[in-house]
Order: sequence, then structure tokens, then C-alpha cells
Amino acid sequence: MSREIDQHVARAIVELAIFLEFSADDVVDPDAAIQRLEQLASTLQMMDLESQSSLCSQFKSIAMEYSDEQARFVESLGDVLGLIKE
Repeated sequence: MSREIDQHVARAIVELAIFLEFSADDVVDPDAAIQRLEQLASTLQMMDLESQSSLCSQFKSIAMEYSDEQARFVESLGDVLGLIKE
């Protein structure tokens, strides 16, 4: 996958995750949001470690475009999605 596509895919993941995490309960059922984030995490965890690391780096770069709580969420998205191996 090209770097440009990688950036667009990373941004799409961020936008989806922000929507699921920050939407009001009357917009998205909280249980459904958690299930979707868990499914997203499961799918992304199938990538090789190098791809996971690259994606996490992109999340950190994208986080700078947000502020406050959303920026912190995006910056930690790799951890939230279980992509950071300790």
C-alpha cells in the first residue's frame, strides 16, 4: 500500500474512532460503539508488527490536528486498539 493511501486509511480510522468514542448516547448506542471499536482493534491486530507500528506513528502525527481530549485520545489510539506491544 502506498504511503498516501496509508495516510488516508489512518485518518479514516481516526475519524471513525473519534465518532464512536465521542458521539452522544442518543446518536450511537454506547454498547454498539464499544463493539465496533473492539472489532476494529481485532482486525488491526492481524497486521504485522511493522505495519502496526507505522499506523501508531501516523496516529500520533494526526493527533496534532486535534485539541484537548480528542488529541489525547488519538495520540493513545494505538494503545486503545491494542497495537502497542510492551
